Amino acid sequence: MIKTTLPTKRAIAEIVKSYRRMQRRRGRVLSLRDFSRSLSAALIPLGGNLSHQSVRNWEKQVHLPDQFTMRQIADHSGPGWQQDFARDVLAALDPENHSPATVVGKRALQNHQEAGLPGGKREGRARPAGMPT
Repeated sequence: MIKTTLPTKRAIAEIVKSYRRMQRRRGRVLSLRDFSRSLSAALIPLGGNLSHQSVRNWEKQVHLPDQFTMRQIADHSGPGWQQDFARDVLAALDPENHSPATVVGKRALQNHQEAGLPGGKREGRARPAGMPT
């Protein structure tokens, strides 16, 4: 199931910001345009493209990334940060079927999971006595 909750948007925004910071050029955070170009490299042979506006909307929590696009990037980018990024985003979008690829994804999901799980409960958290499972 794809989550469309605010915690999911927050987790993805954190993932985007973290990867942009990690991909510094000349000591500066990678621009939205350069970041989207790097992600698009895996999509070009498939006839796809990813705009910097899309990446900005993910970072600003306006929209969620398209799961199909993230799967294409994960499958066609080869080993590297683009593949890890796509897998981390897929884990935020569909945690039942995907696991984070890196500590960046794990941290983002942990930071934002409590409000995103049913009933606002964290996994492994003890239930009060008398509560049904």
